[in-house]
Amino acid sequence: MCRDFWNTDKSVCATKYRFHAVAQTLLSVQIAKFNFIHNLIAKKTEQMNFLLKIAQEVPCASGVRTQVRTSRSIMRKLAFALQHVIVLSPRLLCRQVLSFLVLFVVLLCAAENSASAADTTDYSGKYISGTRWAPFVSFAPETSLVVGAQATHFWRPLLQDESERPSSIALVGLLSLRGQWRIMAQYDTYFDNFRWRLFGNVGFERFPLDFFGIGSSSSVAAGERFTPETWRGEINVAYRLLQTPVGAGLSGGVRYEGRADRIADHVAQGRLETGGFTGANGGFTSGAGVFLVLDTRDNVFSSWSGAYVEARSTLFTPSLGSSFSFAKHNLDARYFVPISLFSMTHILALQGGLTAITGGDAPFYALPSLSSLRGILIGQFANTTAVFAQAEYRVPFLEIFEAVAFVGAGTTAARPEDLGTARVQTIVGGGVRFFFDPNERIGIRIDIGVPVGFPTGSPTGNVPRFYLTFGEAF
Repeated sequence: MCRDFWNTDKSVCATKYRFHAVAQTLLSVQIAKFNFIHNLIAKKTEQMNFLLKIAQEVPCASGVRTQVRTSRSIMRKLAFALQHVIVLSPRLLCRQVLSFLVLFVVLLCAAENSASAADTTDYSGKYISGTRWAPFVSFAPETSLVVGAQATHFWRPLLQDESERPSSIALVGLLSLRGQWRIMAQYDTYFDNFRWRLFGNVGFERFPLDFFGIGSSSSVAAGERFTPETWRGEINVAYRLLQTPVGAGLSGGVRYEGRADRIADHVAQGRLETGGFTGANGGFTSGAGVFLVLDTRDNVFSSWSGAYVEARSTLFTPSLGSSFSFAKHNLDARYFVPISLFSMTHILALQGGLTAITGGDAPFYALPSLSSLRGILIGQFANTTAVFAQAEYRVPFLEIFEAVAFVGAGTTAARPEDLGTARVQTIVGGGVRFFFDPNERIGIRIDIGVPVGFPTGSPTGNVPRFYLTFGEAF
């Protein structure tokens, strides 16, 4: 206001008043523009920081939470602007209120457009990745103590669903107290929104083992040491045929596997050298085939519910460079049943397996055995056909532990029709699990398996056997 309004010429004061009003209006417009730009910059910065945080924590909720965060930000800025409206005179109040309403509408439109843009932005080409490594130890009857390390590089789409596994490449190396060592690269990659999967491995190992013979005679024979050196590789290409509410769904594909074996050492004039077994001098095994997998498990590391069924058939033929000609067929079926008991969830885990070799003569190291049953050694009861089943009862306690009891049985024969008359091998045992990552159910497994009913005098039977490793048995 003009301070000397009553003591000066009214026309001069009126002119000063109009000049002051015009200047203040222009200043208000500039302040509004500045606040508008400042609000947009702050809002964009806040949205980008929030999107980055969501991409790291909960990718699937980015659109919804961005809208909420943006709306809250705009409301705070509008409230701040309302508190700082400069009212110079009653004549300008209406003009300032009108300007503020216009600014309010503009900011709301900007917020809505920004939130929509956050929801429809294509992040399918954006990835997050990382590399992890860890040492490990394990123990098995065939290896004694094993020490090793694994380095894994993984990557996944920015907005990938949490139920989908990331792509990964891993390098694993191990060494046992019995002179066995292995180095292997494993890969598991996904394409086209998880419709296609490429996975397999390649590596080399020098892994001395015991040879027990073939068939029922291996149950009473002491192991004869031999040392194979093996280059191996496997390629699998799978296509998702059906997506299930839980698990990876139904997929099918083609596969190739090859291995080159050299028997670097064996017992002179022993069974392996004099028995005329196929593959006694090593050779190259090369085959291609098909597979079909149904996976509805709730967790791949330690399943509490769902099923896993895999059927695989591979033809090894000289046309692919193989030294041996035969076909190998595998069936692996698993089912997990949660049981509510005493306000706790117990798990009954069931597994059945069948492996048959037809149409030729396979090397002895490619024959199926009953080593999936804890308590039976690798290579024991090897034959062209093997079938087994086992059940495991799991009782979680103290949130990070799990007590386990298991029983299993299986048999092998030279022909599928002879399985009904072959001797059945049985095992019983128990163990405990410690989950160092209870959310993902990743943990350490300790088991003791005992063969039951081995012939009297068998040097390899009816002996408790200790296992220490990572992950469930199945």
